[in-house]
Amino acid sequence: MSGALLPEAVAGRFHLPPGVTYLKSHSVGCQPRAAEALLRDKLLTPWAETGEAWPHWLEAIDEWRAALAGLLGVEPRDLCPATNVSAGLSRYLSALGAATPRRTILLAPSAFPTIGYVVGGLAAEGWSARYLPADADVRDPASWAAALDGEVALVIAMHVSSNSGALADLAGIAAAAHAAGARCIADSAQAVGIVPVTPALWGVDALLGTSVKWLCGGPGAAWLWVAPHDRTALDPAERGWWSHENPFGMNIADFRYAPDARRWWGGTPDVAPFILSTAGIAEIASIGVERIRAHNLALQTMLRDTLEAQTPQWRWPAGAIGGTLCIDTGADQPRVAAILDAQAIKADFRGSVMRLSFHAYSGVEDVAKTVAALGK
Repeated sequence: MSGALLPEAVAGRFHLPPGVTYLKSHSVGCQPRAAEALLRDKLLTPWAETGEAWPHWLEAIDEWRAALAGLLGVEPRDLCPATNVSAGLSRYLSALGAATPRRTILLAPSAFPTIGYVVGGLAAEGWSARYLPADADVRDPASWAAALDGEVALVIAMHVSSNSGALADLAGIAAAAHAAGARCIADSAQAVGIVPVTPALWGVDALLGTSVKWLCGGPGAAWLWVAPHDRTALDPAERGWWSHENPFGMNIADFRYAPDARRWWGGTPDVAPFILSTAGIAEIASIGVERIRAHNLALQTMLRDTLEAQTPQWRWPAGAIGGTLCIDTGADQPRVAAILDAQAIKADFRGSVMRLSFHAYSGVEDVAKTVAALGK
């Protein structure tokens, strides 16, 4: 078990909140120490020295695409920056109406709420949402296959569910969707950086993700990856001048989609979030996702080996999970929340479910403090 742990020096590569035990990487990952200098060098300095610094800023976004592509095992040209997951999903969905006569989107009720909000907004255009049964196992492709029929155009699956930590079999879910004539898009927001995310190997048609959580890249740097087979097959209705083959052509009567994922980009892009995201990706990649995952699992096991036996009244997760331990504390929730607050242990709750996350910068002492606070 100890052999799976990362060296303590890894934590020194991140800014950790002082005076607390930080277990909320599922919400916001800690800032890499390299982020500030990278932001200065790639955004502020070119701006100060050149004024109109778009060539420098676009180079920085290309560097972000290359870094993320390396982490995901995809081609940079199939990645489009997005402000957030909602924006990436909206642009993807804007293309489906012309691509298929089907008008049903299948998702789980445990999907992150923004997914349902975006899908629900399409009702006026004839789309409808279909949800898996509340008791369905979202990990199991059979659960999805049972809900598929000739009306479903798209399956939206969470790689890791935010409320339970359930780790889905995305290759199996994508195969089930394709067998029914539907596309499959995966949401990796709670997975990327802590478990391997390999969309090309899974066979999904698209991938959504964000840098704000396990990638330690801050808010505002999300993305839409579209598989090569749909590179030019889908034309988003939601578009802007940066969706153009030549954004600086400036002919209002002549729009031509970019021949790669930039067609999903939209209007004038943000730059700073993607520079900060590049710093996070660089740290995660240099440590290694597989090593971070092994470290995470080792710390999860340490906590469970001691605390689970002391809390038989709680419901602990079963089956494959991602980086977050989601523990249903039931009627104990108010007491547990008060203890965490008093002991400066930063976790959070979804109802009575306590969420605890161990990242590369977490250590044995964080486990020990949590067990001491919550155990009998």
